[in-house]
Amino acid sequence: MNTHKQYALFLRQLEKLSGWKLTAMSAAVCERSWPNFALFAELTDFGQPDDVRHSLDMLWDNVAGYQSAKNFERLLEKLEPNIPDLEELDMFGAIPAHDCIVTMICAVNCAMEPDAGETASAMTLSLSTIGKFIKYTEAEELKGTELQQYIEQHELYGQQIEFMQEVLEMISRCKQSPDAMKQVRALAKNDGISHIGIGLE
Repeated sequence: MNTHKQYALFLRQLEKLSGWKLTAMSAAVCERSWPNFALFAELTDFGQPDDVRHSLDMLWDNVAGYQSAKNFERLLEKLEPNIPDLEELDMFGAIPAHDCIVTMICAVNCAMEPDAGETASAMTLSLSTIGKFIKYTEAEELKGTELQQYIEQHELYGQQIEFMQEVLEMISRCKQSPDAMKQVRALAKNDGISHIGIGLE
């Protein structure tokens, strides 16, 4: 399935969700990708990972009902300098780190103004990150339909699809509460393992 079709599929699943649920879905995708940025920042001494982690924690506080999004513009100001410049950084790790921050910006935008399109973008980007990782590590020689089929049949891709569907089901049937978001956050954290299999330990 190409990116446009995947985005459209996610959009149809998301359109009936309320604003906080869209943000919760986005935050879950961010949490799963967080180790990609954290490890890159640690290994390269790049950016301000504490600011990025704080922004993600604020998103979780928001969906739990603790935190208003009225001042979230300042989170965007903290996140934007942490976007790796892919033209300057000649290493693969910069790509998933870049995608993590872009995903987080989608989530913050969604918190400020709920938009199923922002959440669908975050979900689609997470699969794109997996595709780029698989091509880089396992399938450099593949192209086109053959590459797409290889990616979509890969364990990492399937796990991310299952994870996102599980989160969607959880937030579709729950009410906004700290306990409910604690469960979603624990699922998203995945014992510190990202959606491309990177861990912080």
